[in-house]
Amino acid sequence: MIAIDYVTAFIIYLFAWLITLAILWAREIWRLKNYDWTLSSKERLCHCDNCHFAFLIKHGENITRCPRCNEMCIMRKRRGL
Repeated sequence: MIAIDYVTAFIIYLFAWLITLAILWAREIWRLKNYDWTLSSKERLCHCDNCHFAFLIKHGENITRCPRCNEMCIMRKRRGL
């Protein structure tokens, strides 16, 4: 059996946890980069005034129905966008 004092065992244990956390952190960053999505056009995101539900609509549509509450939603042009 290998003789290890308590300080050396604690340092090895601490480094093992730090390496594990670094690997998990790197994996999470890689996962977020690969599976992250962005909206290509802000005009396609519609927000229902009645139930506050946000949903995507087709590019050419100005009036649509909310999928949650079936309320008519009008896509307004925003200034500065």
